[in-house]
Amino acid sequence: MKAKSDNTVDALEQAILERAHSLAEELATKARHRRDNILREANDRLSLADERENASARAEAERAQRRQVQASELKLQARLDRLRWELVHAVQGRLVERMNELRADRDAYLGWLEGMIREGDRLLPAGEIHAEVNAEDHAWLTDQWQALVDRAAPARKVVLAPEPTWGNGGVRLRSADNSAQLDNRFEGRLSRLEAGIQRVILERLFPGEPQGGVN
Repeated sequence: MKAKSDNTVDALEQAILERAHSLAEELATKARHRRDNILREANDRLSLADERENASARAEAERAQRRQVQASELKLQARLDRLRWELVHAVQGRLVERMNELRADRDAYLGWLEGMIREGDRLLPAGEIHAEVNAEDHAWLTDQWQALVDRAAPARKVVLAPEPTWGNGGVRLRSADNSAQLDNRFEGRLSRLEAGIQRVILERLFPGEPQGGVN
């Protein structure tokens, strides 16, 4: 009986041990799976964090690059604008030189003044016209004035004002009652033609570029 009882106990112990091993193996497998899942989730979180950080760094780098490009473009545009207006003013300065050259050629200048008076005769209302020139021109035009008027506007009385005006040449014409005037001095004509002159200058200096409004 005792031998049979011992066998029964041994068998029970063996079964318990086997069950314990089976449970331990099962728990170990679950633990490994759990550990793997935890490690995988941790790696995923780290990867996601790295991606976000990298994306943020790339976005910031791109923003910084755009800011640098925009700043460079603004600086370049400012330099181009400054260059344009320097060239425009330089060319306009040459126009002043050209006017001085014209005035130095007395016959050519008289012909130009004749055209300016003829234009005034055509545009100003009927009646006497008063003409003003600068002091330098006034000094020598006084003796030639009537002959100049006879050629330019023979049917109109055009009186040379006794006092000179300012300017770089040309003639300012006005009606006797000051109701109308035509400023054909160099500065007056340049003021009226300035926008067109600047547009032509820019078109010549920067062909093919849209010029837009010219201030």
